[in-house]
Amino acid sequence: MTSVYLFLTHTCFFLQSYKWIREKEKKSRLTPSDDNYPKDCGDDKIYWKEWSKVDRVVREVSNQKYKDTCWAHATKKNIEARLKIQFNLDVSLSVDHLYHGIAKKMSTDAIKNFDELKNFLKNEGIIQEKDCECEKRTNKKIHAKKVGVLKIEEFITTKVVSEEELIQLVKVAPVMVSLLATDDFLAHKGEGIFYGDKRSKEKTQGNHLVLVIGYNSIDGQHYWIIQNTWGVKWGDKGFAKIARKISRGKGQHSLFSEIVYPVISGVGGLA
Repeated sequence: MTSVYLFLTHTCFFLQSYKWIREKEKKSRLTPSDDNYPKDCGDDKIYWKEWSKVDRVVREVSNQKYKDTCWAHATKKNIEARLKIQFNLDVSLSVDHLYHGIAKKMSTDAIKNFDELKNFLKNEGIIQEKDCECEKRTNKKIHAKKVGVLKIEEFITTKVVSEEELIQLVKVAPVMVSLLATDDFLAHKGEGIFYGDKRSKEKTQGNHLVLVIGYNSIDGQHYWIIQNTWGVKWGDKGFAKIARKISRGKGQHSLFSEIVYPVISGVGGLA
């Protein structure tokens, strides 16, 4: 009898707690009529998106270490995410294949622009990590082993950044963006929102490519959620909240300077 009583008591407590949490969540939700509602979302009733909450869309954080290979890591992860979202295909693609496939790199392993990467992905394609066994893979070796290749349909780059349009893109799938790797950004740690430095002469290490995996709001502050390629010791275990333009103050621009993403129409030879 005592056991039954305890069971009913615990069940009642659980249901009351669950109801309280649900009511609190309901009250905390924003609507387009609220003062704190993010205006860059337009009239959308859903003002947040977090792809990390969808199984296997966002993969583990990688570390480019001392090489300027953010472009290879971010592109690989972006294609993996889109394959999972569009075709429910869960594969691990080869970052080394991209790195060795692009011949015209700068001394630091950075690329001057996205043109060669675009041409490589459209004409030669990307392969799975398990199929990339050589330190330097050539096209001849790929075809000789009959390795499955995915060639993308298009590679979009937009240098005029509209955060309203970016929100609509991220709703569909993660998107890559360029930003300045300032000293403050390099040193960013923790769960707080990174607002950037409003001074025009802040020291910078150049452009850096990251993956935008969502957006959300907290206490009237609106932010992007990014995954970086600097390992788990940076930011919040490799991720970070980046202030959106509407939360950076009057006259401030977006922290992003370019939007980049692949267009995929099939899985090619990967399946």
